[in-house]
Amino acid sequence: MIIFKNKEEDNYLITNYKVMFSTLNNQSNLVRQGYYRTLYLKILFSMLPFSKTKFYLLVRDPFKRLESFYKDKFSRAENNRLYRIKIGKSKLWEECTEHFFPYLGLNTSMAPELISKKLRSIKFEEVITILPEVFMKDRHMFPQHKAKQIPIRKFGMQFKIPFHFEKIYKMESQKDLMEMAKVFNIVT
Repeated sequence: MIIFKNKEEDNYLITNYKVMFSTLNNQSNLVRQGYYRTLYLKILFSMLPFSKTKFYLLVRDPFKRLESFYKDKFSRAENNRLYRIKIGKSKLWEECTEHFFPYLGLNTSMAPELISKKLRSIKFEEVITILPEVFMKDRHMFPQHKAKQIPIRKFGMQFKIPFHFEKIYKMESQKDLMEMAKVFNIVT
């Protein structure tokens, strides 16, 4: 889950990769938040009636999210590889794509052009059949319901704090997107 904070107000927008991440990440009035103690306290206090801290969730139709993942990480894998070279990344392939390699007969020691060709030839249906084996290995594929609570690991134990969402926005709803843009001062 990805958390953005509105710089001007104590509003937080929770989303996922493949759910408007690039658009939100490029907004000058939004700051990406890490997981830190103050944030955990804000989550807890947001449940109190007098709290001014508000959390919102942005979701996307799961099927459309998977289609977007497929197009970006398979059909356009060569473009992603060239971009990673351009910006100086040490790994040629995104980790979320590499999780599929063993199931596709690929490995990172193969020629990049061969890998690109193979990734472009993979059908969406094949990606779907592999998905149960890999979906929990990378945040690009995590189910969106995981964003309903935040895990905290302390003293070898894990706790989960549930979010109280002021509103859940659906990416496919024009009305929701307009309201979200207003609440978070998003420029499209």
